Formats: sequence, C-alpha cells, structure tokens
Amino acid sequence: MEPLVVGSIQAGGDRGATMTTNDDWSRWEDDADDRIGRKRDRLARLLSVVSILYSRGSGEQGVAVSDIARLTGMTTRTVYRDINALDDELGVPVFQAGRGRYGIDRKFFLPPLHLTVPEAIVLFLASRLIARWADQYDAAVVSAFTKLSDALPQPIARHVAATMLTVGASDPDEPFSRSFSAVARGWAEGRVVEIDYDAPGAALKHTRVHPYFLEPDAALRSVYLIGLDEGAGAMRTYKVERIRSATLTTDSYEIPEDFDPDAWLANSWAIWSSEGTPTVDIRLRFDASIAHRVREAVWHRSQVITELPAGGLEMAVSVAGIVEIQPWILSWGGGVEVLEPPELRDAIAASVRRAAERYGD
Repeated sequence: MEPLVVGSIQAGGDRGATMTTNDDWSRWEDDADDRIGRKRDRLARLLSVVSILYSRGSGEQGVAVSDIARLTGMTTRTVYRDINALDDELGVPVFQAGRGRYGIDRKFFLPPLHLTVPEAIVLFLASRLIARWADQYDAAVVSAFTKLSDALPQPIARHVAATMLTVGASDPDEPFSRSFSAVARGWAEGRVVEIDYDAPGAALKHTRVHPYFLEPDAALRSVYLIGLDEGAGAMRTYKVERIRSATLTTDSYEIPEDFDPDAWLANSWAIWSSEGTPTVDIRLRFDASIAHRVREAVWHRSQVITELPAGGLEMAVSVAGIVEIQPWILSWGGGVEVLEPPELRDAIAASVRRAAERYGD
C-alpha cells in the first residue's frame, strides 16, 4: 500500500474554496447569520495566504502583498488583514521582509508525514476526540482537520468536513488560543514562557515557566501545562484555560533528561502528581448491576480487580489525593460503595446527602 502524504501546509483553495471579490466579502461580512460559512471561508483564505507565504516567502526577500492578492483573487487590504490575523490570532511567525513584503519562517511547520490509510484514520479518531472535547471554536483544530481531510479517502473525508463545521459553529475562545499557541511553541522550541495566571481565590500571578509537558484532561475538558516555575524554583501545574496572557520569550531552556511525564503522572487520577499530593490507597465495591461496565476498561494503571461471589467486584487503586476521583465515583450513583479510606467515604456520603436534600421535597 502506498503511504499517504500529509503536507506540512496546504492551500484551502485546493479543497474547493472559491475566492471572491472585495464587494462579495462586504456582503459576506454583513450577513451575521452565515457564521459557519464565514468561518469556513475565512479559514480557506488564511490557508491560501499561509501556503503562498510558506512556498514563496520563506527567503529573505519574502513575497509582495500585491502578488498574494493576485494569486488569491483578494484585495491587498484583505491580504494585509489576513496577515495580521495569522500573526495576532494564530501565532504564525510572519516576518516583514521589506515594504509590502512578508514571509514565514519554515521552521514553524512540521515536515510532511508519510501515513498509511490506517495511520491517518487513527489521527482522525484522535481529532474526533478533540472535537468532542472542544466547547469553543479553535482555529488550530479546524486547520488540522482541513489538512487531515486531504489525506483521507471518501467517505471519511466527508466526516472530517462535518466535524469541522461542528467545531466552527462554536464561539471562539481567542484568549485560550493565544495562550495555548505560546505555551505549545515554548514547549516545542525550548523557550521560556511568561504567563499571568488567574488561580481561583488568589491574586493574579506573574511568573516564568519552562514548559515540560502538556497534558489533556478529558473529564474536565482542559489542558494542563506542567513545567518548572522559575519564581518558585519547583515544578508546577497550570491550567491553560486560567492563563490570562502568555508571552513567548527568546530565553531558552532544556528539559532534564530524567524527566518522565508518565512517571510524574503515575499516581494521578487526572492531573495531580504525587510529588505535591500524598498518595492514598482507595478501595471501592461495585454492585453486579454495573460491574460489567467497570470490567470493560482500565481506569487507572494501579488498579487491582477482585471478583466477588455475587457478580460484583472490588477495585483497589493508589492515587494522588481523594479530590480528583470523587466525581468519577459519584458518576456510578448507588452502584458503588467506598470502603477505604474513611475520609473519602465521608466525603462521598456528604455529597450524596446534599443531593438527597435537594430532592427531598
């Protein structure tokens, strides 16, 4: 089987996007009801501009805005606006090579990937998980879907397009996109990131972080930055959604060779590390009515399952603290009982009592 080639950058026009005149764009901008189509067409424009900047403007001379306008059928005013959007909104490293001339640093893009169809579908499934998790519009997600669809056969490519429309229907979260872009580039390029962090119940914190890892939490629909906090001189975990601003500096750092994210998160139920929270041994008993569902998955790497005579089971896990696991336990309703430790049993009982009081009338 010949491998598929997923290009590092592709023009949206190759997927059938139609370039329009400046008057057409004016009518388009006046139609507030066509939000989904507007985002799709804007993405196609941005991909076209990126493709030209990448292919023709990677040298010192860059490429003239007038040439980009001629190649895309847009006005120079629209091209300037899109170049600003690439820089300000998406964090694409556009540089000015001279008056009216721009380019892109090729190092920003990954080289082409040679994928078989099964490999491309694996990436598509991963992207579907991201789309289901994303509750706001993210240009990086939509762009990744667009490029991925070029490598997939029909009818799978149609599902990629449908998924992109679903993501595009959500409102944008530009602060998160900017913060995520800066943090991701800092991690990928080994550059220190300055952040303003808004933790609940605390004053806004300004600090410098060496990104070591990015970890998603599907349950909370969040992304966490794990890294060395220069001010604290210690490892810290930051929720990217709480980063109010992030600036990529020119200062470099190196991730220690002995840093292992899997070891760091070995005892976490979600994101908490045992280096900051003591590990607790937890034992749960599941009724036979739901035991089959518990058996179908590995919920934690430390889990030990013990079968019970009546069809139920007991699960033992060792996790960092008792807070992160509580929502998961409560999600099983009355089919689960906490046996150990006592403080977790008391916490779950208190939650159940509060819920019962709400429905007591």
